Amino acid sequence: MKKLLLHGEIPVNCYFIVHNNKCYIVDPGYEKEKLLNYVKTNNLEVLGILLTHGHIDHIGAIDCFDLPVYLHKDEYEILCDNHKNGFEFYGREKTYSLNDINIVKIDETTVLPLGDKNIKVIHTPGHTIGSVCYKIDDDLYTGDTLFKEAVGKWTFPTGDLDTLKRSIIHLIDRHKNFIRIHPAHGESSTIEYEKQFNYFYKIWKNEKL
Repeated sequence: MKKLLLHGEIPVNCYFIVHNNKCYIVDPGYEKEKLLNYVKTNNLEVLGILLTHGHIDHIGAIDCFDLPVYLHKDEYEILCDNHKNGFEFYGREKTYSLNDINIVKIDETTVLPLGDKNIKVIHTPGHTIGSVCYKIDDDLYTGDTLFKEAVGKWTFPTGDLDTLKRSIIHLIDRHKNFIRIHPAHGESSTIEYEKQFNYFYKIWKNEKL
């Protein structure tokens, strides 16, 4: 796994999930040249782009490669709606047409092959209606759902607090302590650490009990 910090109005962590020089790119936000140079320098074969959700800081460079862009089926409306995805808020226009991009709608039944490994999709609504996490081996890419010691906002269009609470509790409780989490903003963490130090999880878990 390689993390690139891409700068824009909101800096975002863009991840390369790499295995035997083939890779998927998670949340390519900005700086297309930086992404292209990394792929070329490391002689990578990009198989596709994985979106954790459809907000502006995660989708700015999805046209870098003529490859499938994977997005949860419930999130497609946000990708298409410039009010819901934030382009209008920041006064920006998309530099691409979605008509020219191969958008593949996914859900929890989707499995994405990477050589002899598989990437699993976990639907975690709450930040947005179609937010997902991606898991491969001991690594979990959590987008804006789960951060180190924090969680994503639930006040954006299609966000919902009660739904996010359920997603956070389910996400943390279903995974082993050693699983590493890689959020779209900030530092990586582990499930064990979040069980101990994530204020939101601890409070919401007690509410549930």
